[in-house]
Amino acid sequence: MLRKVLIPIDWSENSLKSFEWYLEYLHQDQYSVVLVHYIDAANDKELHEKEAKMMELQEEYETKLLQLKISYRWMTGSEGSPGEYILKVAKEENVGLIVMGTRGLGKIKKAFLGSVSDHVLSKSTIPVVICKRP
Repeated sequence: MLRKVLIPIDWSENSLKSFEWYLEYLHQDQYSVVLVHYIDAANDKELHEKEAKMMELQEEYETKLLQLKISYRWMTGSEGSPGEYILKVAKEENVGLIVMGTRGLGKIKKAFLGSVSDHVLSKSTIPVVICKRP
């Protein structure tokens, strides 16, 4: 039975929309949420700057979850790639579902760069819901 849902979070509109979609269409009282944020940094200085900025992001989401009395866990990482980190946390936390947005890359950019949602969708052993921009 589904008990934990993982939602990757960043500063994008797509991330916020996937979080809101989960709350509106999927959340049930017995579910808990695992929010995952990946920090991509080239060095320690940049990592510390981004960690400080991330606290604002975390506060936004935590405020909403606390208001709604939803049990949650916040996880932040910087090792590997974003997709690998999402899948690692999903396995470690034994989540039953991943709900995530897309970045909206064009076909050419996606062919060269790939995308986090494509990586997670193709490598995940648990169900993944992709919330595409309208």
